Amino acid sequence: MKYYQPSLQKLVILMVISLVILIIHQASYINDFSLASFSSESIEVIKKCRLSDYEIPTDTKSPNTPKIPNLVHQIWKTDDVRTYSIEASQESWKTSFEPLNFTVKLWTEDDVLKLIKANYSWLLPTYEGYSQNIQRADVARLVVVHAEGGTYADLDVYPILADKIICLQHLGLQAIFPTMSGNRGLSNHFFMAEKGSDFIEWALQEVKRRGNRSKRVLLPYVRVFWSTGPLMVTSASQQFLWMYNTASRKLGVMDEQYRRLVIRHKAGRSWHGPDGQVLNWFADHVDMQIIGLVVGLLAASLVVSCIIVRRRRGRGNLLYIES
Repeated sequence: MKYYQPSLQKLVILMVISLVILIIHQASYINDFSLASFSSESIEVIKKCRLSDYEIPTDTKSPNTPKIPNLVHQIWKTDDVRTYSIEASQESWKTSFEPLNFTVKLWTEDDVLKLIKANYSWLLPTYEGYSQNIQRADVARLVVVHAEGGTYADLDVYPILADKIICLQHLGLQAIFPTMSGNRGLSNHFFMAEKGSDFIEWALQEVKRRGNRSKRVLLPYVRVFWSTGPLMVTSASQQFLWMYNTASRKLGVMDEQYRRLVIRHKAGRSWHGPDGQVLNWFADHVDMQIIGLVVGLLAASLVVSCIIVRRRRGRGNLLYIES
């Protein structure tokens, strides 16, 4: 009778390989967005915008009236933004935009739920099935902008120059998002779109498609980003642009340098757990492509090491106890 007893060295190698495979699998949910991969027919990279270049109509029924309405949407648990973790930006938006004939609208969780039940019932099971509130908040911002059009801003996003934001409305684009991570992805902490935007609807459909699949993502931070956050928006934009490569449904993305002239994002990251804090540190200090290269090299070196060890030891690595 023979018993197989693997060596400690083999067990360690097996554990390390399994860990690397798991990391590579989880990293596969992170996709890069390249502005250069799309033609100017389908996407407009916004590096500047001067309001003086556009005729601003005083009549709201004028054909030159922008399709993106004068609405600023913000979302919080209740109507008391004083419970927000930092000073909420609501008053900044009101001070800057209400004198310019804008409406700054605060949505509560109950308001959003009523809207989804009334007009987006197909999305309700997905919305209620999320394990984290931030996932519902991500979906809520897409829903309210799709339903009414306008601009969405997180409570930690502050306006810098009102005329820059108004200028964006007059570019004739159906939706505009800022870029992030050196223009390698789209952010969802601030964006604007026309009412019933085809792209926002596409993104909401993508949210539903990813609902159950998001459970495969183990890290909560990555799960949020992939299921409802910037990774989802980035992927949805790639799909949409390939499907509808037409100037009439053009999307706009703000170059990162121009975005700094438009808004200030005081990211609190209050919802992030330890995994998110670690990943954010890497994102802030290390290029994610370098991290991917390092992980790939580690995986390759481990495979080579296993082959070398196996050849050297051969069958001598197996211990037999005969009885």
